[in-house]
Amino acid sequence: MTKEEIGDWALHAYVDNEMSSEQRDEIEALLRTDFEMAQKVESWQRQRGQLKQAFEGVLDEPIPPSLRATLRTGGTMAARPYLAMAAALALLLLGGLAGWFMNLETAPSQVANIARDAIAAHEVYAVEVRHPVEVSGADKEHLQAWLSKRVGTPFTVPDLSAEGYTLLGGRLLAAGEQPAAQLMYEDATRNRVTIFLTSQPEDEETALHVEQKGKLIACYWRNGKLAFAVAGEMELDPMMKLAKVIYEQFES
Repeated sequence: MTKEEIGDWALHAYVDNEMSSEQRDEIEALLRTDFEMAQKVESWQRQRGQLKQAFEGVLDEPIPPSLRATLRTGGTMAARPYLAMAAALALLLLGGLAGWFMNLETAPSQVANIARDAIAAHEVYAVEVRHPVEVSGADKEHLQAWLSKRVGTPFTVPDLSAEGYTLLGGRLLAAGEQPAAQLMYEDATRNRVTIFLTSQPEDEETALHVEQKGKLIACYWRNGKLAFAVAGEMELDPMMKLAKVIYEQFES
């Protein structure tokens, strides 16, 4: 089974354990080499586990004898309130499931918006020659204090000198209605990478995800009340290694 032959149906079958062991081995071999496919499967497995945990006991609950009899016979005039109750309960359960799925689907996209904002900001400012930043990296302490205050959550500006990048500085931007910060770094070949970060209302941890637009790649994640995206023009592997270094510095 090649990557071109793998559709979402096959990945869903893998997540639901509805394929042979040989097919599972083929899927797992592809997952080890395809980061985006592995992230998709991991997300579905997480959703499946959350749904199972939330609703596992519902189907095991006994049906009231009167309602069971009503469903068997089709019901009389006196029994119709039970039918209405059954319909209401079904709608309530379906509504709850729909809300659950909506929450699971929209939460990652909210974080993905950060990656798209980061890529857009990188495209605009990384090409600037005279005014790439508002505050120079030479004034790092002021930059860190100012952007931490404006974003609303304190953070430490990462040191990427060991990776060959010098801090040029940063600027204040926006992510929707929230203030956001952009930090810009440059290596010896004048290749630039940017870190885009913004504060979120609630603590949350997410895995590392990837967004790509042409040659631009952004790695993004949530860590506590901050959402991060690292953007730049480079291959996926070095970008992920750089994102890991940045993640560890913010984590510490």
